[in-house]
Parts: sequence; structure tokens; C-alpha cells
Amino acid sequence: MVDAVFLSTFWNVIGAAFLIMFVFVPLILLWTFALVDLFVRPDIRWKKVLWLLFIVFLPIFGPLIYLLVRPEEANVPDQEGSRDA
Repeated sequence: MVDAVFLSTFWNVIGAAFLIMFVFVPLILLWTFALVDLFVRPDIRWKKVLWLLFIVFLPIFGPLIYLLVRPEEANVPDQEGSRDA
């Protein structure tokens, strides 16, 4: 049976805040970072669809594996452009 008043005690509020701040927010940030990195990188053109499906359908392990497997340095063009000093 479910209580009529959810988060009725101090410790329930603390537990919910802990769960949100230390579990859900980092997972959402990890997922978002992996998706943004996937679409910014020009070096994995045809593999993007496969990585996208992997990240979306495995929301915890997909981004972790993507971020561990991807090449460290990509030839991402500098947004400011080449400036000669």
C-alpha cells in the first residue's frame, strides 16, 4: 500500500534529494555529454547511427562505453578559426 503523503518525513526528503542530485543528475549529464560529443565529432560519420542507438537504448552502459572507446583526439575544427598572431 502506498502512503497518501509522499515524502512526508524529513528523511524521505533527504533520501529523494540524494537520489536526484547524486544519481539522476549525473546520469542525465553523462547521457547528454555523450550525445553532444557524438554529433560534434566529424570523424565517425557512418557509425553515428549505431552509436546513437547504442547510447539511447542502453542509457547507462551506452554512454560509458562510448566515452571509453572513442578516440581521444579528433580532428575537430577550431570554432574560432586559425588566427596568425
